[in-house]
Amino acid sequence: MTRRPRRARVSERGVALVLVIVSIAILVVVATEFAYNSRVDLQLATNQRDDIRAYYLARSGIGLSRLLLKFQKQVDQIQLPNLSGLLTQFMGGDKTPAPPGLPPGAAPAQPSTLSIQLWRMAKVDCYMLQALVVEEKEPKLGLGPKSGPKLDFDDENPELATKQKQRSFGGFEGCFNSVISDEEEKINVNKLDAPLLTSRPAVAALLELFGDKRFEFVFDSEDSNKVKVTPPDVVIALRDWQDEDEVQSALNLAGQGEPFVKGFSDENYPYDRFNPRYKAKNGRFDSLDELYMVHGVNDRFMAAFRDRLTVYPDVNSRLNINTDDPVMLYMGILSAADPNRMDPRLHDPVFIDTLITKIRTARLFAIFGMSLVDFVNVVESAGVPINSSIKNNPANQRYVGDKTSTFRIVVTGEAGAVQKKITAVVRADDQLGKLVYWREE
Repeated sequence: MTRRPRRARVSERGVALVLVIVSIAILVVVATEFAYNSRVDLQLATNQRDDIRAYYLARSGIGLSRLLLKFQKQVDQIQLPNLSGLLTQFMGGDKTPAPPGLPPGAAPAQPSTLSIQLWRMAKVDCYMLQALVVEEKEPKLGLGPKSGPKLDFDDENPELATKQKQRSFGGFEGCFNSVISDEEEKINVNKLDAPLLTSRPAVAALLELFGDKRFEFVFDSEDSNKVKVTPPDVVIALRDWQDEDEVQSALNLAGQGEPFVKGFSDENYPYDRFNPRYKAKNGRFDSLDELYMVHGVNDRFMAAFRDRLTVYPDVNSRLNINTDDPVMLYMGILSAADPNRMDPRLHDPVFIDTLITKIRTARLFAIFGMSLVDFVNVVESAGVPINSSIKNNPANQRYVGDKTSTFRIVVTGEAGAVQKKITAVVRADDQLGKLVYWREE
């Protein structure tokens, strides 16, 4: 009987070491994954915590800004006495001739109000609160007339230490910064559908703004929708978006009567090219972003004019002459000038720059802020004829003013690596102001 050859036994030495290495590798991978997930969850929780902190820091900035605007409203109502009239009466009678339209012996000027802009002077941020130093006293336990301990604040006891502690805002690291701007130093687009005395200055200002040579690039080529318009086309489209009818308007540049008259075409025709087709709103604008839906308004248009247009103030508000924007200051000069005797120098850039420099210089020396009368005097001293309605009745005219009641507040709250931005438009009243726009980013 033949015997089968025996196979050589394969050595199994070292298997346990391989199993141990593989097990350790798996444990390392699991532990690393667990640690990574823990760090990610911790970072997500931290970001969520900072997000909430940044949001409420921004809300705090909105609240403090509205409180400052409430103080501004009170300052605007402070009456300044007529110093020249009081001096004349003290010297023995009024020998100053009365203004046009007033009876002889009438006061040459009525008491004016302060034009100081607190919202420009004050810096609203978290540091205005962190700078407040609070004195905290350490109480000691003592026995009063009744049984039981009481807190005794005896300042004469040297054992009591008084320390000054600087508190951080909210008890954690974080800050906010608030920027307040004037909405009434811009042109209100909603005035285009207002009555004659209100709409005509707005039409003239928009035509002058859009027709400025610095903005020719906005209208010199077609946009992505193959639309090319002129400045009058945009003004008409802005008005047709608001009016109640569906007939396209036409501009009346004769200087008499309504600035818009009814045309013959359909005002919705420019919107037929879009898919889906839409119609004009036939109502006033609710936000600036709504302008994008108007015929002829595109990104290039908004980049040029967004900071100079508004839709939030009341339609009866006046263009504020206390602006730092040279373009809007130019609009204020044109609004104050007499439209029936327009000075040709108002289209000369050199003359306008010189006049704006004079206005800014006069503003620096105005103790109580530049008033409308001061502004008109500077413009008139340059030889520019002034609108008679502004000179004879500066308080009730509809063209320009020196105070505002509508403000834009942009607050950025920051906590850790997270930032939250809130934009609000407030129309000041006797309370903390009425919110007319709110956006969170």
